[in-house]
Amino acid sequence: AENTPLLRAPDAAAAETGAGDASTDAPSRRRDAVKNLHLDGDSLCGVRLGFDGVFATLSVTFIACVSVSCVAEEAMYKHLPGFDYFWTVAFAELLVFTIASFAGAGCAGTLRDVVRNRRAPLRLYVAQAIVMAVYAAIAKIAYKYLNYATGTVLRSTKLVFVMAISVVWLGRSYAPVEYAAATAMIVAVACFGLGEESSHSAGDDENHSLGYALSLAGLALAALQTNMAEHAMRDHGASTLENMLYVNGIGLVFVAIVAAYVDGAEAVTFMRTTPHAMELLAARSITFYFGALTFTELTRHSGATPATTVATARKGLTVLFSFALFPGDKPMSAWFAVGVAAFFVAIGLELKGRLVRAESRKREAAEAESEGSQ
Repeated sequence: AENTPLLRAPDAAAAETGAGDASTDAPSRRRDAVKNLHLDGDSLCGVRLGFDGVFATLSVTFIACVSVSCVAEEAMYKHLPGFDYFWTVAFAELLVFTIASFAGAGCAGTLRDVVRNRRAPLRLYVAQAIVMAVYAAIAKIAYKYLNYATGTVLRSTKLVFVMAISVVWLGRSYAPVEYAAATAMIVAVACFGLGEESSHSAGDDENHSLGYALSLAGLALAALQTNMAEHAMRDHGASTLENMLYVNGIGLVFVAIVAAYVDGAEAVTFMRTTPHAMELLAARSITFYFGALTFTELTRHSGATPATTVATARKGLTVLFSFALFPGDKPMSAWFAVGVAAFFVAIGLELKGRLVRAESRKREAAEAESEGSQ
């Protein structure tokens, strides 16, 4: 987000703070800055769409990119014969993100400043990168033993782990509706687990349990990495850009070493010789990146709460698409139906919780501003 500022720095300062020179035309310059801010929010790639039009276009683009990414991922894992190269997929995804991140920072002229003026300790970034790389890989390996819909629901329970670690480690607090969302998500996971049991034979129980164990371990590591990133940015004053560049760069080196050791040249041969393997890997990695990029732009344009609302709704579509497009390994049952319903309830409660938290922040900001004016 810091690589794509909405306005040039002087205009942004004037628009947001009313800052400017002391000349008589300062008020008109501030009005012009605010007007430019509004006009820029009405345009996308030079095309005037209106504020709602830009929001709708970015939302649809984000959902489309991530949906294609998830379909390509499921097709790769479940429909390529003999696929077992999950570290290679993690490497390809991280390679695209790292190249794009460093290229963007270089073009924006911020790369040198980030490298020279690092805020957080390097050891924190190394630890965060290793945690990120391991959870990204084992979360993919879990799909080897679970169907994609169940894996998606499990990964959505990251909320539960983030809340738990935040309460215990960082002393954060949450609204009752957020605890209700976490509870509904746990119910959804339980129902999907029972659905898995009903759709697999007894001989698959061990692998099924391993899939759950890997997913839960990945979620715990993902929650840990989220809190480590928050620690770097809040407690050490690191920027989002700094955290992203260091974690991606160090993580890419770590994943490359592990992928070379675990998957080796066999993965390259498989991707080159298996029909559609390379196309699916490229589609997964590239659309995943553009989905993240579009989400960043959506957040910049509309704010964190509307963007997160769209992202949360996308999770439900991913589960529905998985059942509709790849029903072979997960025939719909009563347990899956109840699990899907509980999952959508959890999504609704999560959105409600975010709206409650956003309103609380607005009230606190208004009270602080009122006290300051007095």
